[in-house]
Amino acid sequence: MAIAFWILAGLTLYVYAGYPMGMMLLAIVAPRRHRADQAHTPRATVLIPAYNEQAMIAAKLDNTLALDYPPGQLEILVASESDDSTDAIVASYAHRGVRLLSSDQRRGKAGNLARAVPHATGEIVVFTDANALVRSDAVRRLAAWFADLRVGAVSGWLVYQKSANEASGAAEEAYWDMEMALKRAESAVGSLPGAIGSLFALRRELYAPISPTRGDDFELPIAVIMQGYDSILEPGAVSHEPADGSYRAQLRHKMRMIHTSLPSAVILFGRALVRGRALLALQIASHKLLRWAAAAWLPALAVLSFALWSDGPIYAAAAMAQTVIYGLALAGGMMVMAGAAPPAALNLPLYFVTVNLAALGGMALSASGKQVRWHKRADRVV
Repeated sequence: MAIAFWILAGLTLYVYAGYPMGMMLLAIVAPRRHRADQAHTPRATVLIPAYNEQAMIAAKLDNTLALDYPPGQLEILVASESDDSTDAIVASYAHRGVRLLSSDQRRGKAGNLARAVPHATGEIVVFTDANALVRSDAVRRLAAWFADLRVGAVSGWLVYQKSANEASGAAEEAYWDMEMALKRAESAVGSLPGAIGSLFALRRELYAPISPTRGDDFELPIAVIMQGYDSILEPGAVSHEPADGSYRAQLRHKMRMIHTSLPSAVILFGRALVRGRALLALQIASHKLLRWAAAAWLPALAVLSFALWSDGPIYAAAAMAQTVIYGLALAGGMMVMAGAAPPAALNLPLYFVTVNLAALGGMALSASGKQVRWHKRADRVV
């Protein structure tokens, strides 16, 4: 039992501390110097996939039309698979240069993008969500990095809008800040394996369609790295999205994300190994596969800690630490179920447990072969 404890404890420390610290150290000792040219404004296509976005699409188009980018160099393309009034709203912007690609077939986001990208005329394609509002200089900041011919993908930065009514928003923001610190380090070495889905850009020539059941923001930048180009982060290209309103919404949303990304991660990990891209393989394994798998071994680690309690102070300390974390999460969960907002001390433990429950659920969905599609109010398994 002691050997199993140390293996699981070591893996946990590696996933949550060792790998992030290692990447940050690598970013300091071996950074790749990329050159941005603010005068570089190649023709860009802003591609907005839409499914029943009637409540948000007008604000999104107004926001996009207000971008600080040479008008003759910017194309706005909406790929809609909607059955509400989204298409009619988009069509009303045609006189302002907005193009609508409408379809009656529901392909899902990745499939929708695959049908739309061949219609893009930009040298770079900027992918952005219909519910994400971006700062006016966001596309200009993304485009500036493509002056460096080594750069194939550039991810923007996501800022969650705080929710005054839901405690999960603050916890998600804290968790996201830690995630972004890691992304900064991965970007510094030119190997950012996964972009911010609400805002990222690719050289159009490097785009290749992916399976409709997989995650575009995760797989497309990795495919760029596989082709020998760098994938980096531009923190100044900011998009704003509302934080998921409740822990239940967090759970559903992250289950869907892990469900779509897991098959990609397994496949891409294998490809990276075969092609000799050791750093990329390490990143996929550490940042994705092992982090998700931790949700399966953390309960076993807790059981082992208590079973070994009397064998030494380290085991007892591990058991007590886990008791505190899960106890705080349980207390926070009970408050949420009772309709109350947990205090700040309970938010992060509860969010940590929520994320790991989502990982378990996402892995189970992937194993079952079921498909999850995103709906406005809930994720449904179809």
